[in-house]
Amino acid sequence: MREDLETGLAEYRRQLLGRIRRMMGPDVRDGLESGDILQSVYVEALRLPRAEAPAGKKLLPWMTRVARHKIVDEARRRRGLSLEENEASRQSAGSSSSLASQLVRLEDRKALARALSGLEPERRQVIALRCELGWDWERIASEVGRSEEAARKLYHRALVELGQSLALAKVAAGPDSG
Repeated sequence: MREDLETGLAEYRRQLLGRIRRMMGPDVRDGLESGDILQSVYVEALRLPRAEAPAGKKLLPWMTRVARHKIVDEARRRRGLSLEENEASRQSAGSSSSLASQLVRLEDRKALARALSGLEPERRQVIALRCELGWDWERIASEVGRSEEAARKLYHRALVELGQSLALAKVAAGPDSG
């Protein structure tokens, strides 16, 4: 069975590499090699228990999905780093910003903290693991005892709920609240 998987990986190598290159945008391509994504897909395929390993015509679509998830994770990680760098530069310039803008940022952070505290503990945990600690989906799934897909859905639902809470807080604060 393992030989079938290895044969399939070799057979679909060129096709998958082409798909990976097409899926990678310039922000991900800058600093990440398509071969690295390909290698991580192979590693994930070889880690699968024999019973779960896709075979035949199911292998290429499965590898493509795994590659897409890895590319999206990398893009989000980089975007998150960019947001953190941007926030850090704004904070360093914060000493020259007005008192009013500093108060608005403080209120925004407090609103976010309140909205986070209103989430179910598991949703709050997934957001913390992903946003604060930067864990990958495999590690998060393991930590919360769910599949990677279930962890992603939990994260997405938590973000939606968080956005709704923040929007409601803004409405409740009135029209002068930014």
